[in-house]
Amino acid sequence: MSRPPRGRDPTRELFLRRTCAALGLPESGVLELLSGNLRSSLRVNPLRTPDREGTLAEVRALGVELEPIPWCPDAYHLHGEKRRVVESPLFQDGRVFLQNAASFVPPVVLGPQAGERILDVCAAPGGKSAHIAAMVGNDAELWLNDALRADKLTEVTGLLGVKSASITAHPGQHLDKFLTGAFDRILLDAQCGGEGMLDLGHAQALRYWSMERVEKYHHMQVSMLRAAWRLLRPGGVLVYSTCTFAPEEDEAPVATHLRHHADAAIEPIDLPIPGRRPAVLSWEGKKFPPELRGALRLAPSEWFEGFFVCRLRKSAVG
Repeated sequence: MSRPPRGRDPTRELFLRRTCAALGLPESGVLELLSGNLRSSLRVNPLRTPDREGTLAEVRALGVELEPIPWCPDAYHLHGEKRRVVESPLFQDGRVFLQNAASFVPPVVLGPQAGERILDVCAAPGGKSAHIAAMVGNDAELWLNDALRADKLTEVTGLLGVKSASITAHPGQHLDKFLTGAFDRILLDAQCGGEGMLDLGHAQALRYWSMERVEKYHHMQVSMLRAAWRLLRPGGVLVYSTCTFAPEEDEAPVATHLRHHADAAIEPIDLPIPGRRPAVLSWEGKKFPPELRGALRLAPSEWFEGFFVCRLRKSAVG
């Protein structure tokens, strides 16, 4: 067998070819988007501070600027050294929290309401759970689960003042075997290949990436969706999200779910977020349902990791 030419990296070439096709962008564009440091965004946490304006004034007094994110209340892009915020009492007391702006999308799309029973399936490290709790003023029966990092989840949600009904560490693909009762809303921010967080400027960025890993996550995600759906009440909402590009992990699990669950329907996501890309409706000879146009795909950018979000509604009884 002939060896690849010196300097050729078959893994990188395959990853780039697939990512270009998934995002509908040329290789030069993908390389630019996936090479460079992501900037942080900030969310004011009303669970720890009733004085939003006073908190914002304290943040600005640290010598940083805040740019409001129009589609997400209490959220801002951070211009300046994030270290100044992280080292301040504001962060250490849980009054503000730093995240990538893409992490604000799933809770906003979930649209939690006060008084509901809500489940976060893969909740660690806890930023999205805390965002959900903040949106309902801690007035919800919030169940948090993470099979791998329950300790971190407990730490972060405690810092941010989240009132949870339960924190568990069950495998998401079998969660319906451990929990009972129906939930009004479920967030499944699934374990994934994390392609949207890669920095191709680093020589070892793809050291863990492989098609075997993509397929492994695909099967896990299909199982997670199935288990979570069994816990969703009729008429309830489930948001499925990942921070990866692979259609096998994004559109494909949703397409499989729709094929096996006649009571599932996609609800279009209408958020004015820069970097939105069309959903993939055809991939390696497979056709996906046209309803997937309603899902949200984000290309990576200065402020956003690459992300995929889809909102599903379970049909009501009768």
